[in-house]
Amino acid sequence: MLAPLSVLSSLGASSMASTDAGKVAVISASGESGEIATVDVNKGKMLPMDKLLALIGGESSWDSAAKTLNLTAHVQSVEFADETLKINCSFPAAYSVVYWASSKKLIVDIASSKLKSEAREVYIGSQGILRARLGNQTDCARIVLDLEKDIPYKVISDPVTSQIQIKVSESLPKPKVTITQQPKSGRIPFEITGIKIDARDGDNFDLVMATSAKGSASVAYGVSPPEIKVNLPGGTLENSQYVGSSPVLKDVIIDKSTPGKPTVTLQLKRIMVYSLNIENSQMVLSVRPPDRSGGKFSDKVIVIDPGHGGNQKGACCSGVMEKDVNVKIADELASALHAQGAKVILTRTSDVAMGLAARPEMALNCSADFFISIHCNSNGTLNSASGIETYYHKYEPSPMALAYAVHMGVCNSTGMCDRRPRSDSSLYGSGLAVLRRLENTGLPGILIECGYLNTASDRNKLLSSEYRKKLAAGIVEGLKSYVEGK
Repeated sequence: MLAPLSVLSSLGASSMASTDAGKVAVISASGESGEIATVDVNKGKMLPMDKLLALIGGESSWDSAAKTLNLTAHVQSVEFADETLKINCSFPAAYSVVYWASSKKLIVDIASSKLKSEAREVYIGSQGILRARLGNQTDCARIVLDLEKDIPYKVISDPVTSQIQIKVSESLPKPKVTITQQPKSGRIPFEITGIKIDARDGDNFDLVMATSAKGSASVAYGVSPPEIKVNLPGGTLENSQYVGSSPVLKDVIIDKSTPGKPTVTLQLKRIMVYSLNIENSQMVLSVRPPDRSGGKFSDKVIVIDPGHGGNQKGACCSGVMEKDVNVKIADELASALHAQGAKVILTRTSDVAMGLAARPEMALNCSADFFISIHCNSNGTLNSASGIETYYHKYEPSPMALAYAVHMGVCNSTGMCDRRPRSDSSLYGSGLAVLRRLENTGLPGILIECGYLNTASDRNKLLSSEYRKKLAAGIVEGLKSYVEGK
């Protein structure tokens, strides 16, 4: 059975040109990659479905009466983390969620899918949540979450997706039986009645804003110069004064020039991270130095991860394989870091395949301070994109700060197009697998896409030793800024 290349998008996969004209490089929704030989039909290229399903995961059956090939997705993993049930499928599938209050079970049925593993239970041990039980029904895979008590849940993911996410937490609001009409703006007006800086230990401090009612806020973050800006839509502010100070605080800028949209900007002496808590009568922005910052840069241990390797070629274009370019960039970075006195460990120094979780695991095992994964980008259209992207895991504060600092350093050093630091949640609900293992460990990790291999101008730069030296210098600049605050 053959299908056109357009079938890939419906399966959450993508393709790119291969070094072999008779093949196409395919990347699955879960990040698996490989090459598949195409078949020419009426001057168009077709993919053998059996080869495609073997790569991305899944099964098929032929309905001769309807002349239809029915596809079945594989449920590849089930886990519970961050108060969230996460189910990863080999390609997008529809699902339903039902709560049985009488037996306290949350039931997820994933249509046209099948469990890949023989495991039938996932122990959770979270407070109030006992286990997840797994099973195959006639036409779906079923995951049952056994609860000890009634706990609210919220479906986070899209109705059809390869990464199903359902938050189960007592912090979620209980269902309400009454409806309170909100203002047309969707926001409840509130007044900021006082602003103070509450210094704590060391460079830690809180920005405390007293409010007349529970307000709303968003935060804009920057590292050059270091600042944290709090936007307060729907707020009013009469007094432009604040009280208190902190050794790491350069200035506090209070702007009420735009009615209903005041802002409070913290201008800082070094890169810091934050968390925001909004309560009924106050907002508290807690500010602290990022994890593994401070001290001398030369005392830090950095693990460099050249992405892919072995049969995992990564992006390929015009005879250039990502796995080879990644090693060259990693070597330049290692030399630049050694020159600064830092200790460097590479996850691989030869052309070998490594598991995605094994790479950050190496950083944890050697008590590293930072994990830097090196990659090159690609998309489905030649010469359609250019520039640098830097990914951090979800919205963890320290990896985000590290990504912003390194990204700024690299863009300044190379002059490449700035495609922004980004959360890896923008790619996958559960984040990039190579960064996921570092979650909540206190070890900041990032993944840098150093340019687009399928864009000729970027590819030529990536093959240039001079450009790779600029990349390495920018990464070092960002790391030093994060560590030493200069």
